[in-house]
Amino acid sequence: MYENLLKEQLYGSAKQATRRWWVRPVLRKRETDGAFSKLVQDLEKEDPQWYFEYLRMTPTKFKELLAIVKSKIEKKHTNWRRPISAATRLALTIRHLATGESKRSLSYQYLIGRSTVTLIVAETTEAIWTSMKSQCLKPPTQSTFQTIADKFMRRWDFPNCIGAIDGKYIRLRCPENSGSTYFCHKRFFSVVLMAVVDADYKFQFVDVGAEGSAGDSSIFARSSFGCAILNGTIETPEPKPIPNGTILPHVFVADEAFPLKMNIMRPFPGGLSVADRQKRVYNYRLSRARLVVENAFGILAARWRIFNSPINCKLETVDSIVKACCCLHNFVMSENSQYCPINFVDAQSGNREIIPGAWRTMVSDNWLQRQQRQGANNFAVTPMTIRTKFLEYFNSGQGALPWQEEYLFG
Repeated sequence: MYENLLKEQLYGSAKQATRRWWVRPVLRKRETDGAFSKLVQDLEKEDPQWYFEYLRMTPTKFKELLAIVKSKIEKKHTNWRRPISAATRLALTIRHLATGESKRSLSYQYLIGRSTVTLIVAETTEAIWTSMKSQCLKPPTQSTFQTIADKFMRRWDFPNCIGAIDGKYIRLRCPENSGSTYFCHKRFFSVVLMAVVDADYKFQFVDVGAEGSAGDSSIFARSSFGCAILNGTIETPEPKPIPNGTILPHVFVADEAFPLKMNIMRPFPGGLSVADRQKRVYNYRLSRARLVVENAFGILAARWRIFNSPINCKLETVDSIVKACCCLHNFVMSENSQYCPINFVDAQSGNREIIPGAWRTMVSDNWLQRQQRQGANNFAVTPMTIRTKFLEYFNSGQGALPWQEEYLFG
């Protein structure tokens, strides 16, 4: 008897605890009292503005999104219980991404078990990514790139520009058994979101999952689009004359963290404080074109506030969350002026000074941390020659902006 008692104290009783109930009684009221059944339906009927603030999209967009992902998140009916509807699963997930609200809090609101909420978020974000990536992140064609280049020239006065590249740290809780692998130099755990953005603040390419501790050329070079850009395998338009007649290739613009390449233009060292006046003008014009990627990241964080605190999920789910948010950003950005009103992004004043967009007051300082240096500054003569040609154009009578001299040198 004493031997059995000792085993029970050491290893626990072999007898399983009797469950009080199969489903908590309050959870049985989900279809009548849950947040989706009551609050979301009331908002759709009575208050479109609050509906948008709640789900970051209009009812029409939500139904369109539901139609796209429904087959991947809908569960079968059984004789034991009614499944949680696909609409409820999607609304719960969107609300989690829009606010970063805890799964425990969502569990109380939607009358769904906490472990089930965790599973729903993981499954639904993966479904959003797999269902929408071909629609929302379709690889640009030569024709699409040419349209992007025209917009960059019209809006930001940078010829032959087909995208802006940047990377962001996505904060997360320390993954299990990861040591310092995901601990970045900013002193938090993170993965890296690397992206290319077009002139409409929409993502063209995204790559997620690189460890936060990786600060060298491997992050960009390991990404699928990074390999394609560096190897020149992306189908960009043929080189064409810029307004002064010089024939130049189409390029992506990036900050000093990225290497200078045939198809990647970066600033001269020193930024806007560089002593050489012509180089300073070039850096200014490049920084203006780069505003699109900074604003795209800002809109993303302002609308999907899960990025404003460390994400507490498995690494696989973190990747799905980030990719799903990029898809949702492009999906809603396409047609909804509420998502990105005019004053939400940086704009130019009458004297051409940059007016900060409203998103800058809505995101944490940590989100504004950029990726650090991605590669060596050693480059061949050809990329340097291309950069010099852009410099000459920006300082010429045909390419200079009327206000740039006064703005930079007062």
